[in-house]
Amino acid sequence: MSEIPPGTDGGTDGRRPVRTLRDHDGVVHEVRDLDPARARVRRARRVAPTRYVADRLIVRSAPGGAADDVLVSAVRAAAVRRGLDVRVSEAPVAGAREGASRQGVAVHVAGDDVDVWELLDEVGEGADQGDSVRLGLDHVLVGHKRTTGYGLAGTREPATFVASPPRRSHAAGDLWTTADGLVRPVVAIVDSGVGQHPWFDPSSPVVARGVLLDGAPIGTYDDREPDGDAAPDSTDEGTIGEYSGHGTFIAGVVHQVCPDAVILPVRISGASGESTEWDVARSLERLLDFHLRGVAGDSSCAAVDVVVLPLGYYPEETESDDYDGVLRGALRDLRAAGVLVVVSAGNDGSCRPVFPAAWAPSVRRVPGGPVVPERPADLVAGYTPLLTVTASNPNGTLADFANDGPWVTAVRAGAKSLSTMPTTFDGPATPRSRTPDGLRESVDPDDFRGGFALWSGTSFAAPVLAGELAVALLEARASGHETSSRVTAAWDAVVAVGDLYGTVPGS
Repeated sequence: MSEIPPGTDGGTDGRRPVRTLRDHDGVVHEVRDLDPARARVRRARRVAPTRYVADRLIVRSAPGGAADDVLVSAVRAAAVRRGLDVRVSEAPVAGAREGASRQGVAVHVAGDDVDVWELLDEVGEGADQGDSVRLGLDHVLVGHKRTTGYGLAGTREPATFVASPPRRSHAAGDLWTTADGLVRPVVAIVDSGVGQHPWFDPSSPVVARGVLLDGAPIGTYDDREPDGDAAPDSTDEGTIGEYSGHGTFIAGVVHQVCPDAVILPVRISGASGESTEWDVARSLERLLDFHLRGVAGDSSCAAVDVVVLPLGYYPEETESDDYDGVLRGALRDLRAAGVLVVVSAGNDGSCRPVFPAAWAPSVRRVPGGPVVPERPADLVAGYTPLLTVTASNPNGTLADFANDGPWVTAVRAGAKSLSTMPTTFDGPATPRSRTPDGLRESVDPDDFRGGFALWSGTSFAAPVLAGELAVALLEARASGHETSSRVTAAWDAVVAVGDLYGTVPGS
């Protein structure tokens, strides 16, 4: 299953280009951009630009879930008045976890020229404030890569890696363990998959390819394709999509920092780098299920140590920073299970909160020391911290594209990073100059058969920190100092990194 790139399904509807995404059930959804200058707003509130699925709303569950039915009924009634059909589906919950409860439901609306923004505004006007904030759009998350200002033609630039490939500190055993029996740290990259590259050759297992849960991919899309990184998903025939290679690049960063780590691709996007809030939450819950089964000893699964989330969205609400929902709930479930979650901050040079990055607790970054939480009570011993990373330039200054704010936990190198690209990528562009005899030419801007590229973005800063955490976890296992609690072991790794939180909550 692959994503339908923007503008390729349905052409135009006579008024605007049609952008579409296909979800994990194979259903194609139109994507809309909310324009505050044109959006109909009945309630007294300000809205900001956002991207969303045109035919699906999400109801976030209240404690106990009893009030959900009231909101669903209100949406159904408003839809019926417009001659639209409604179907409801529940958010997934991993396994049969003790105390697990429904996090929300999706309301799918079908009919001619559906736009759920109008339903949301109408239903929200009649609901009390507590209920109205629990009804929201299914936001479209976009990958955090830089497309202007850094690199040839403002995007990826073919490059050469002249050093030796990364070397493990422990001899390889099987995919999940070292030769001396240590469990290798598992870093899940929730992104576009991992393509072909010599570093990730099956004969020297680094990437856990084609992993299934109950016979289906963990993520929205299947990673078992020959080039799991969306090649040659494209907007034009033969053209490499601007986001293609993103997951492979991130995998290469993790591998450079922690060569002993297992890289687990969870494919949620294709060449456009877009995915929906509902589908990302579903994929994370399936990843959690895979993790819990691995912890319990299921040999077909494995425990996950770190998750890299290099994507995000800006919400339409401008007057609240306390937005909650199914995606935040899925991240909370992972953290309660001892999984460290590392999120990129975004590439708009902005301080506007972007989610999930802005769900990290507010901190003060202290030069030469660990970050200090503004509200220590935000850090709970029973949960791993949510860690948000922004990008620095090669000289250590903050990159001009890098988002920043009190919710940014760490700064790592992310401008002009050098990492892996699928060796199958060779697009239609040609070198700007070539000698008549063909012996010399300038760099071919979309020929990545050499396997490496320079690329910039906070997406590539986040896996640096993820790799550092993986190193700390492996060192604790090798020394025999890892605790029996996965949450405590994760917190110990955070402290060991050095510039993150300096103490474990409650210690």
